[in-house]
Amino acid sequence: MTFSSLVRNGIRIAPLLLATLGIGIGIGIGIGVAVVVGSADAGTTAPAGPAAPRNPFLAEVAEQIALPARTWTASGTHTAKGYTTEAAETLSVEGMKADCDNINLNKKLAADFRSDVFGPGMKGFFYKCRRTGPDTNTYWFTISSADHAQIDKLCDPDTRYPVVHDEQHDTYWIDEPFMCTRRADPS
Repeated sequence: MTFSSLVRNGIRIAPLLLATLGIGIGIGIGIGVAVVVGSADAGTTAPAGPAAPRNPFLAEVAEQIALPARTWTASGTHTAKGYTTEAAETLSVEGMKADCDNINLNKKLAADFRSDVFGPGMKGFFYKCRRTGPDTNTYWFTISSADHAQIDKLCDPDTRYPVVHDEQHDTYWIDEPFMCTRRADPS
C-alpha cells in the first residue's frame, strides 16, 4: 500500500494508535490497543454493524470508517516504488521519502482501501515505512474486510495493482504484492 493509494481512496489520519481485529500494535510509547470483532459469512460484503471497541478513541475511528463488526484481517509488509510520471521511468526520490516520513509520523488509515482493485469495503491501516532499497519503500500494514475473498485477493502474490497517483507528493506509485505474514478469521 502506498500513501498515494490512501489519498485516492479517502485517508483518515489515526495519530499514534490503532489496531484492528484483535491484533495489538505497540506504537510510539509502546501502547497496544485492539478493536474487537466477530465473524461473518465468506460471501458477506455488507457491514454487520460497527465494531464496538472499549476505547472511546477507537470506537470513534471504527464508527467513522464504518468498520464492520465481523471481519477477516491480514497483516504483514508491502513494497512500492514511486515515480515522477505515470510512465514509471524516473524515480521520485523526494516523493518516496516524504511518503515514508508521513506514514511514520501520522500513520494512515484508508476507509476504502484500493477499491479500484478490490471493490468497496477494505479498511487499511499503515503504521510504519522504511526505505529498503534505492527504489523501494516497505510498509507495515493491517487490513480488514467483511468479505473473505477480498483478503484472499490481497494476500495473493499474483494480484496486480494499477499505477496510482499521490497528489500530495506528486508521485506515481507501483504497488507490489502484499506479503501477509498473519491472517485472522473472525472469532
